[in-house]
Amino acid sequence: MSPDLDLQSIVIDAERIEAFNWIYQAADQSGPRPLDLDDLAVDVDWTRKRMLWMIYGSCHPDSINEVFSRVTQCSRVVVLEAESPYAYQLTISERDALRQHLLAERLTIIAGGPVAQRAVKLLELVDVNSMDGWKPILSQTQMNLRPSETRQLFEKVAAGINIKVMSKATNLSVTMPYLRNALINAPLASGGEYLQQWQGIRKDRPALIVAAGPSLNKQLPLLAMNQDLFTIIAVDMVWPILKAHGIVPDAILALDPESVPSWPRNEIDEGTAFCVDIGCGSKLLWSNDQNHLLTCANLSVYQILKELGVKVSLLSTGGSVATSAFALAEHLEANPIVFIGQDLALTGGKDHADGYINPYDAGLLSGRVEAGFDVEGYYGGRLRTERQLLTYKTWYESRIKALPERLIINATEGGARIEGAIQLPFATVCQEIQAAKLFKTPLVQPFKRGIDPEHIQRLAEGLVRIRNGIDAMKVLAEKGHKLCLKMGKNPNQKQLKRLDVLNMALKNHHPSSKSFIDILNSSNFDDIRYKTHIREDMNGIEDAVRQYDKIYENIISSASFAKEILDHLDGFYKKVIEHGTIDPEILKNAYFN
Repeated sequence: MSPDLDLQSIVIDAERIEAFNWIYQAADQSGPRPLDLDDLAVDVDWTRKRMLWMIYGSCHPDSINEVFSRVTQCSRVVVLEAESPYAYQLTISERDALRQHLLAERLTIIAGGPVAQRAVKLLELVDVNSMDGWKPILSQTQMNLRPSETRQLFEKVAAGINIKVMSKATNLSVTMPYLRNALINAPLASGGEYLQQWQGIRKDRPALIVAAGPSLNKQLPLLAMNQDLFTIIAVDMVWPILKAHGIVPDAILALDPESVPSWPRNEIDEGTAFCVDIGCGSKLLWSNDQNHLLTCANLSVYQILKELGVKVSLLSTGGSVATSAFALAEHLEANPIVFIGQDLALTGGKDHADGYINPYDAGLLSGRVEAGFDVEGYYGGRLRTERQLLTYKTWYESRIKALPERLIINATEGGARIEGAIQLPFATVCQEIQAAKLFKTPLVQPFKRGIDPEHIQRLAEGLVRIRNGIDAMKVLAEKGHKLCLKMGKNPNQKQLKRLDVLNMALKNHHPSSKSFIDILNSSNFDDIRYKTHIREDMNGIEDAVRQYDKIYENIISSASFAKEILDHLDGFYKKVIEHGTIDPEILKNAYFN
């Protein structure tokens, strides 16, 4: 028996099978009864493939064996022990059967420790690249026995898996448009990393993050009267709503690759910093020529920009522009950081504040409500949110936990509760700051952004460097493709070693060129990795070589496409120099198919 089993979670899998004896050992009392799989609290479809099944409540061997008799061969089972973990006596055959499941990497047991720790251990095991879904195996008896603990555990698990799924989906669907926009927007990134100059300039001063949640509207009259108290950081789509109330934000942030401007050209106030991610929609960035502060949230694109000679500041994000605003407030070292309009839920059946320029169709919104999740509300009770908003909520809660020295105030007065944030009425927050006499100074001195020919010449030189690196990758991939064809159905060890050398050269290739190829081909590469990992349609070395060849063919194809993109950009940069001004009309020459 492990002496600290009650204090920390123990993971038993194929790599840590020695811990098996700590859980299953003789005890005076008899162990809990097996789960009744005909009395589950949630419906399950045992025929689903590539599932992660989570048994909660008992690691009784009869329960585990019965689950394995029902699930598909390519599924995995995790046991989350909720009973006394040392109260099981195993026969020799039971012990051997469980060991075989562990060694086959189909079973993992997590025992001991608090609920939150078990959830963390479980999330470390979840590989969204190899599994299609997850499902709890939870008896109604167990649910009734520990309703609060059970709900807490699976809410944490659901939120964590949701982040992984959303991050993967976002990366696959957004990274290519993000790269495209970053390359088109690169001519506006001359002059260095302006954001560095902002480090700590609002130290211990209040910052207000204004998001576009449904609860925002009721706070606007009070904000209009008290806007001089806060450094106001607003998401881009809230600008028309603030404008209508005479509120001038200190900074407008934009992140979405599909963003379009919510303002007429150059109508942003000259005292407002235009803090835009370089991968943001080009029409939005080129709509304004003053106070540009460009950031970057994608590390792969950041590597490519470095090779181009573009200097932008990394600014982390939780996937939404409002989470980027929080990261900016952190960078400013603001304290307290106050939220309004941060509902993170479909408050009152709405997704945005009144006055938002792109409201969703009522029918679509109804469907989103139907497919959503219930979370704890600002005023208690439960209310509806959706997967994406839940991801942002989890990100905030993680960041707040990492900043114990900062006071985070949720003054939204609606929506979802954000764990770790203090809930105060916005009127109370304003009164306290008024009493402290903390008035702000301008965040940015107005400046105009122009077209710098020397900067664009450096971009052109960077394009050549990236193109050369991609050409070198293509040569390696062509060698690998020819070798795969030569190997046929009977590859030998010498040929496999040559493939290993080529693969290592591709893996260790220059980051900018490799990132470019990875982004262009992310969906195809992900599909190959998925099939290889779960061994779908795989049968020995011959099939492994076939998957390698698919990778080589995709690199060759992507390298040709990359050359077209880089040549097109070179022509676009020349047109920007000829035009000489920041003008959204020039973008008609920017886009490529």
